[in-house]
Amino acid sequence: MGTKFLFRLKERFFKHYFIVQDFLLKFFSMISTACNLVILVCSLLFATLLVARLGFYHHQIVQDNVEILISKIFIVTYIAKYIHDIYIFVSRKIFPRWIDVLIFLACTVVFVPNSHAFATDFVGSSLLATFPAVATAMGLILVSDFYKVAKVITSMKMSPPLLFAFSFLIMIFVGSGLLMLPNVHIGKISYFEALFTSTSTICVSGLSIVDMPEIMTFKGNVILLFLFQIGGLGVMAFTGLFAFAFTGTVSFKDRILLKDMFSSDTMSDIFSFLAKVLSLTLLFEAIGAVAIYLSISDSNIIDPVFFAIFHSVSAFCNCGISTLPDGFANPLVADNNLLLMIVAILTSLGGIGFPVLIALYSSVRNKTAQLLSIQMDRRSIASRVGSDMATHIVIITTLGILVLGTVGYYYLELGNTLADDSVVSRWVKSFFCCATARTAGFNVSDISCWSNATMVFIMGIMWIGASPGSTGGGIKTTTFALALCSIVSFIRGNRYIEIGYHRIGFETISRVLVLVTMSLLIIFAAFILFAFFEPDKNPLRLFFDTVSMYSTTGLSMTGTSNLSLPSQVLTMVMMFLGRVGPLTLLSGIFVSRKAKYAKYPYKNLTIN
Repeated sequence: MGTKFLFRLKERFFKHYFIVQDFLLKFFSMISTACNLVILVCSLLFATLLVARLGFYHHQIVQDNVEILISKIFIVTYIAKYIHDIYIFVSRKIFPRWIDVLIFLACTVVFVPNSHAFATDFVGSSLLATFPAVATAMGLILVSDFYKVAKVITSMKMSPPLLFAFSFLIMIFVGSGLLMLPNVHIGKISYFEALFTSTSTICVSGLSIVDMPEIMTFKGNVILLFLFQIGGLGVMAFTGLFAFAFTGTVSFKDRILLKDMFSSDTMSDIFSFLAKVLSLTLLFEAIGAVAIYLSISDSNIIDPVFFAIFHSVSAFCNCGISTLPDGFANPLVADNNLLLMIVAILTSLGGIGFPVLIALYSSVRNKTAQLLSIQMDRRSIASRVGSDMATHIVIITTLGILVLGTVGYYYLELGNTLADDSVVSRWVKSFFCCATARTAGFNVSDISCWSNATMVFIMGIMWIGASPGSTGGGIKTTTFALALCSIVSFIRGNRYIEIGYHRIGFETISRVLVLVTMSLLIIFAAFILFAFFEPDKNPLRLFFDTVSMYSTTGLSMTGTSNLSLPSQVLTMVMMFLGRVGPLTLLSGIFVSRKAKYAKYPYKNLTIN
């Protein structure tokens, strides 16, 4: 009797225990969902108030009230965020990553003095209660939850190429909205002007229908800097990195997208590759900023620190936007040979491609380790420079274009724009013009004074452009090199293209043919439209501008602001196509998902 009673008592206890446990799990799940909703609402409110605080002019009382409201929103978001994280940790046993812990500690340090729930007399508490500290902490929370946005984006039923193009389109419209804010510019700017500027910046072209150095405030230049930094590396690069950093995993679709974007060989280590890309970008931009700052120490440039940062990022991203009127043709910097060399080198590094930069980095690291007799894990060492055929082709083609381009420009402009310069300055400016004409578009002289021969010569350099997996445009150096090799191979009677000890595949040759043909068709079609819209303009100058738009170079002979409205709309389309790539866009739209099993007999056609 006693045993049965104890058994029933035990049965009832566990029954009620599991009922209560299920109830608590459902209750806390509802709390977690509510926390997610609170975070979403607070994020939208924070973004709106932040734009209102930074983008509009306010009375001091209104500004103070907005800052207080942002502080309250941060407190609510902090509580909701970490209640949700505690639930995730308890229910799913998912341990936080090291970056989550760092963000939690940073936000807690800011939360304590702003919550007024604890004694805040410690050193620096007044500084942590200021608007910049609160906004930064709130931004960190949003960054830590950004992977949720990435999941929503990549879950859309789009092919990876179309998703890549769509991400740029979204950023263009976001950038146009930011550029419309009153605090960003001086005077009035129409939405079309803001949209054109955003398109040019995101597509790292640099063309403009407004005088950006004159019209943009400091906040406007900061927005431009972030836009062409994002545009240079690609929106999905940042999205993918955030998703991987905070979740440790990512979808197969993301891997395909990032592999194609950066011309990586494999998908297994794509995020290790992506981390190296961002690390090298920040490293080169930081070194470039320091070098530029030192090179202008004797100049009368206003705010030299921001000037150095802005132009370092603009050069590495091959954007070509400058804060100086007339760009590097401005008398303050036109004769600064050291500055011109630094900018030209940064432009070349940004245009050589991240796979090559990583291969160079790995090679230097390996050689250094060998010299220092350090044993390294061979699995972490990438292929050495020269052992990878693509790297070998990119380096040789890039060096060839830079050398031939520098010499060609020097002798073509020796009696023209270079006539009044010293010998050293002539060679420096020739190298600068050749390096930046590949897709950056900085100018060191009045390009409208170039001879017709120089214009045609520069058009060829712009059309070739930068290398795969870089921040630049054009048909790419590898495409041009393989096209030349195919010509030589065909003339010599070879059925296959062989480079070194490798035979180039038919798929690669077909891609080269498609890229070259499509680029020429798009350029000539756009040129016909420009000639129709602008019958009074010089045809050669119009053709130069057309090539510049497609290659995202940003040099203009006719002046983009002098074009009619239809021509300016066509310019935006050309810049977008040049940055995204027509093959990427069209394959994403028209790709056939139906497998073809039937094979037809071969038929040779008479070509010549």
